[in-house]
Amino acid sequence: MEKFTVEFEVKWADVDPNMHLRHTVFLDFADQARIRFFNTHGLTFNDLVKRRVGPIIFATQSKFIAEVLLSEKVFIDCNLLDLSVDGKKWKIKHHLYKADGRVAAEMEYTGAWLDLDRRKVAAPPIEVLEVMQLMDKTAAQ
Repeated sequence: MEKFTVEFEVKWADVDPNMHLRHTVFLDFADQARIRFFNTHGLTFNDLVKRRVGPIIFATQSKFIAEVLLSEKVFIDCNLLDLSVDGKKWKIKHHLYKADGRVAAEMEYTGAWLDLDRRKVAAPPIEVLEVMQLMDKTAAQ
């Protein structure tokens, strides 16, 4: 279990006409943080495809707390809230922090692993499950 964070800088294409981070970019950052978490732990997207498994999202819930503006540096974490015994289904929560440490947003994902051949929810290979279990479980507020 470890605290994992990814840094992003808000660029021009990320903001709306008010110079706020667009709501969809919060989700993009969360998606990229999960990808980087797996990459950092030796499971690339190509590795998942070779294992014939991929993540799917059933639901997302976002809470926007503070403004994030053009050129700000932000950090996003990955927290495992729930994982079924067989590893098929999971819930992950991300916090997006401003440079001063304040939480600017929270995004919660409910998802599962998809067997790419059968097109059904399935338990992932043990290597995938082992990496998921490395994700921080504190979900600090």
